Amino acid sequence: MFLSDEARELYSRFELSPERTAVVVGSLFGDASLLVSDKDRTPNFYENHAMKQIEYLKWKASMLGVPDRVKTRLMTQGYSKGKLVPYFQLRQKAFTDLERLFYRIGIDGRRKKIVTSESVELLVGSALALAVFYQDDGEYNVYSNQAMLHSSDFTLQENEAMAGRLEVLLGAPVRIKLKRARYPRLSLSGRATDRFISIVKPFICPTMQYKIDQDIAHRLDPSVVRKFKDEYGKKPARLVAAEAGVTFKEAQVIAHRLGLSQHREYVRYRDRPFTEGEKQYLMSNYLKIPTIQIAARLHTSSGSLRQLVYKLRRRKLNITQ
Repeated sequence: MFLSDEARELYSRFELSPERTAVVVGSLFGDASLLVSDKDRTPNFYENHAMKQIEYLKWKASMLGVPDRVKTRLMTQGYSKGKLVPYFQLRQKAFTDLERLFYRIGIDGRRKKIVTSESVELLVGSALALAVFYQDDGEYNVYSNQAMLHSSDFTLQENEAMAGRLEVLLGAPVRIKLKRARYPRLSLSGRATDRFISIVKPFICPTMQYKIDQDIAHRLDPSVVRKFKDEYGKKPARLVAAEAGVTFKEAQVIAHRLGLSQHREYVRYRDRPFTEGEKQYLMSNYLKIPTIQIAARLHTSSGSLRQLVYKLRRRKLNITQ
């Protein structure tokens, strides 16, 4: 469960067992809350999900030692208004240290969940904590082989701290993407995703296995998989794509993810922004050496390079004017 000796020592400081502490830590980065009242300061762990995730909620309740605590209720407000929602809650004094770590009173006088350096270490130091966070608020895109952690409850600065620490753990880039220009998410590169899934896989609930299934064949119609396996590389790729009802670019990705092609030109994203040195190299060599050779060196596609050249030329033209 622990990813370092330091994490093992850190988890030993809490009154809860390390396993239950990890479940609570992952849950607090995810969908759960520790509620307190003025009359009773004993923290009350609370979490709810959609009905389709009731088995996952039961799994989590079992991990916390209360397998029969999950109940359902009809929501009267919020985004789930009018829906039947499963939930469970657990009040324990052992949660007190975690409540102090994860919550602060803001300048507006309201209690707010926060991220600290210690809480980040608790998260990245435990495969179980990471697995719980991912099951609560993660998703996986099989086409780009990209895992994403929804972390909009936290500030951009807090997300940067999480991304930086995850990069160190995974040894590969983790970026922050903004949904609708205001909701941050942690976006793992392909290499980071492979490493991340290998870490959390042993701790994933059976009903959440789809979040770690990297086999694209499981996401496609069987007839499409058969067509690609039987015909890709033997017929023109554009023809296979048309007959399968996908775009040419989608066909390239599907073929690569099925292990039928070593095609490298199509890259959905770079692991990092272009540096000024890379831009200078591009502009100095564009049309002098093959574009595909430049693309391979800069780890991007020929199409992306052409777009970048266009932008850089426009920028230079605007400066001279």
